[in-house]
Amino acid sequence: MLEIDRAAVSAYERHILEMEGPYHVGGVYYANEYDGDRRRRFAAERIVRETRRQEAQASRTSVAAPPRIGTWLTPRECSRVELAAGGQVELTHRDALHAIHTDLVTGQIDATLVSAAVIRISDVSTLAGIVRDFPDTPVIGVVAEVEESQALAGVLAFGHAGVRCLVDTRTTAGWTALRTMLTAQRERDTFIQRAIRELTAATSASARSTTGWARFIAASFAPRAASCKQIAASLGVGCSTLTSRFYRAGLPSPKSYIAHARLVWAARLGETAGLSISAIAHRLDASSPQSFGRTVRALTGMTAAEFRSRFDGVAMLERYRAELVEPYREKLQSFDPLDPCETEKPTVNAARRSVRASHRSGRAA
Repeated sequence: MLEIDRAAVSAYERHILEMEGPYHVGGVYYANEYDGDRRRRFAAERIVRETRRQEAQASRTSVAAPPRIGTWLTPRECSRVELAAGGQVELTHRDALHAIHTDLVTGQIDATLVSAAVIRISDVSTLAGIVRDFPDTPVIGVVAEVEESQALAGVLAFGHAGVRCLVDTRTTAGWTALRTMLTAQRERDTFIQRAIRELTAATSASARSTTGWARFIAASFAPRAASCKQIAASLGVGCSTLTSRFYRAGLPSPKSYIAHARLVWAARLGETAGLSISAIAHRLDASSPQSFGRTVRALTGMTAAEFRSRFDGVAMLERYRAELVEPYREKLQSFDPLDPCETEKPTVNAARRSVRASHRSGRAA
């Protein structure tokens, strides 16, 4: 075990002493000053250890996941694309366009590469359906080492299918352009990333709240975030500890924020015509479409189909902000859910300590 930072422990001991006085630690009264000092030191050491766990967790999760690309290419093109990507993307090679469509429905890929060497006129309708039903997913047509007549036929097929991005990798500039496209930020995350920035900025009047609140919001809007326990673990705190900090601050529970973040995701995914309600439930890791429907009804009073027809991503984000941010803006501006001192604030037991103090003063008189 690494040596604990004694200077940090001493600083937190002074903080607890200033907040609660010499005879209280965490809302508990200690008549013996020695017992109070010992408990105060234990509390400060716990805070320091928890802070270090959070920092270690943040450093482990700071690297963004690589973009996931589904390909329908010739074997030789697969090898060349892997070499060009240089390990910066996660490639999934398929031997049929229908398999690409399935990967898009299940959320396994973020973009698609289709070769002019493999596409045929009979594939145009399927590819057009992908372009139409998944408008936020980049579909890139690739012209590689093929004869001019075959390249022309492939380009015409891409045009009929509505593919708007075409790369000719028969030149060095083409490979450079393709590499840039593959390593670009995933298009499907743009809305969610903007939502996270807006929700963070709405409560960033003080620098104190920015880091912890921003990390909680980012974690709750993660694509596979599903429970308070999972979010708390990713942030390096216990679920009960996180819940206690929200309760002490007079805020809705973290479960409420996480559940409504899921609804924002559901509304955003509902904008994609190619995703059924069952596919959306699968994307959100719901145990079943029925379970997803029950959750939507419990939170909104609507069926999943009614919710989809009424809310898009923007509208649901506005509802999130109106219900969970605006009414608590002042509290959120001074709230850091990852600050260990939040647990030590004597807000819940303040009245009880006041009564004890008055009793002691009465006995002394």
